[in-house]
Amino acid sequence: MQRNEKKEIVSFIEEELNNINQLLSEISECKGDSHIYRRAKGSILHDFYNACERIFEIIARRINGELPLSEQWHKRLLHQMTIEIKGVRPAVISKRLAAELDEYLAFRHLFRNIYGFELESERLDRLVEKFDKITKSFQQEIRKFLSKF
Repeated sequence: MQRNEKKEIVSFIEEELNNINQLLSEISECKGDSHIYRRAKGSILHDFYNACERIFEIIARRINGELPLSEQWHKRLLHQMTIEIKGVRPAVISKRLAAELDEYLAFRHLFRNIYGFELESERLDRLVEKFDKITKSFQQEIRKFLSKF
């Protein structure tokens, strides 16, 4: 991999990490449990997993060489990020973090397929409650990956 290509990949990933910081800031402003706040929180959680997956996609395309091809490629992509590919790259994230992110992936799928007023407070609140911890873990593990890349 050429130096400029590596810099481009790192820059893209850093931009997505900055986007995640923006989402973290936005969710802290969502106080309350009205349907409008639930919609806003749902949108932020949706965007968070999108940012994670964009990072995974750039790694899969530009470093691994391709995205997984299957009906459940989103789940396969998440799993693929937990695996070291000898001679190509280290594992991107831990299996523990992948299990946590899987909940956000499932929520994103739900969010895209229901009306906002159907969001359940309990599930949403559980994901919001863990959001700060998960975003920080994600950023730490991605930065660790970048330091080894």
